[in-house]
Amino acid sequence: MFDRIVLITDLSDVTRKAFAPVADLAKRRKGVRVVLLHAVVGSTEQYFLDDAIRAKIDEKARAKAREPLDDMARDLAKLGVDVEPVLEVGSPFNVLPEVVNRYEAQLVIIPTHGHHSLLRRVSNSVTARAIRDHVVPVLIVNEHFDADAWSGFGPVTHPVDFGKEQRSGLRTAEDFAFATGGALRLVHVLRPLNLASIYDEDERELRHVIQSSQEAQLTQVEAALADVLSGVERVTGESAVIVGEAAGQAICEDLAASGAGSVVLPALGRDSVRTQLMGSVAEHVILHAPCPVLVFDGPLGS
Repeated sequence: MFDRIVLITDLSDVTRKAFAPVADLAKRRKGVRVVLLHAVVGSTEQYFLDDAIRAKIDEKARAKAREPLDDMARDLAKLGVDVEPVLEVGSPFNVLPEVVNRYEAQLVIIPTHGHHSLLRRVSNSVTARAIRDHVVPVLIVNEHFDADAWSGFGPVTHPVDFGKEQRSGLRTAEDFAFATGGALRLVHVLRPLNLASIYDEDERELRHVIQSSQEAQLTQVEAALADVLSGVERVTGESAVIVGEAAGQAICEDLAASGAGSVVLPALGRDSVRTQLMGSVAEHVILHAPCPVLVFDGPLGS
């Protein structure tokens, strides 16, 4: 699992936040090879220029990027990572899948600044496109990740929504927890019932009924989570119900409070309906989680 990894970089400092997770994966398995990829646009869109001028533009773009790319590669190597810096000319959208195929990569790692919307700018976001086209698992490290305080991928948190895709997402989470030596923590976000509008003294009984209904719902969800957890065989685990108005924010707050080392989300899917339904929660977690976020559906392999 994850013998060949592509770490894409824009040469900014946010890339260095991904060094600790990369080094952790490299230490867990012999022979792990990391491709440190940077794509320069160069003359990619300058179709009106002749070949000689385009070649000069590309050469200059390569020369400008080579030194900072090699510096990052050397720093990764100091952490014990077998790394190969790769500099390509072209759009990151096209370069990334080409390099993944060329090196037969099993994981793509994308550091993200988090200042774009994955859904509104899906055509302009390398992160969103990699998730949407999920040929291989994608690990996202955002700018909120504190690499210095991070101690490993475990415990691995996996939000459960009890949907039809639950089984494949759970398999991914269990595989990842097993591969990284961590426990698995299943969570479900339960939206609280709104009692703010009930103030009448005569409606105290109604308030009691609603509160009792919420407690009953909480008990049912806890039982359902425990049932899902009972199907996990290779790692230890626990489950928890999070009560929160906004699911994405509630998950991120729980990740911080529980000291989660990583979170596994099901892929958004290629169909637009599921992307819209899952997008807002997944996007918030991807851009604000205090730990690395793995996005994929299905088995990760051995």
